[in-house]
Amino acid sequence: MTKIGIIAAMAPEMDQLLAGMENVSEVKLLGIRFYIGNINNKNVVLSLSGVGKVNAAMAATVLINHFNCDLIINSGIAGGRAPLKKRDSVIATKLSYHDFDVSSFGYSYGQVPGLPKEFIVNPALIVLLKKVFNKLGLDYKNAPIVSGDKFVTDKEVLKNVEYESGYAVEMEGAGIAQVCIKAGVDFVVLRYISDIIGEENQQEDYNKFELEMANRSAEVTLSLLENIDD
Repeated sequence: MTKIGIIAAMAPEMDQLLAGMENVSEVKLLGIRFYIGNINNKNVVLSLSGVGKVNAAMAATVLINHFNCDLIINSGIAGGRAPLKKRDSVIATKLSYHDFDVSSFGYSYGQVPGLPKEFIVNPALIVLLKKVFNKLGLDYKNAPIVSGDKFVTDKEVLKNVEYESGYAVEMEGAGIAQVCIKAGVDFVVLRYISDIIGEENQQEDYNKFELEMANRSAEVTLSLLENIDD
């Protein structure tokens, strides 16, 4: 039976999932709390990783190496670049970094040596996610996600990002994707746009929409678990 690891960076993104778990036990490893139990008859390990790439990568590593999870789900909130809009739901198609640069050695901006330029999500899982959104009657966008250890408010920070169309900007997804790619484990990353980078009221929008977007995150994740075949 598939064992599914779920990573949430912050408590509002995790609380509803934890409330829906049955037969829960808790363990703390490497300073991170993990909750083992069942959701919708699926074996699940839920992790509150903390914010940032290193925290997220640590959580993913433990989920894969210690708990033997064979699918990692990461769901949460993000900033957006036009034409993405506030409240948009984003299914990640590929992930990369906006703050990793060894281009002077001939690598693409954002590329980690020895790894691909972008971390590509399994297309079959993207199809499954589309079905979940359609089932819930929710609109969604397919878009790249870029990650870095900064809450981005200035578009200049993203000047080296090559994507011309809309993309989501956050602090965990690519770190999780990198671990999963190296370990040969499937992953999906979902983001819900709480703010648009560079807008005058960006910080206020984040605070305003954080809980709403976290609630949608939990709703979609629960439905995804219901629709995953063992």
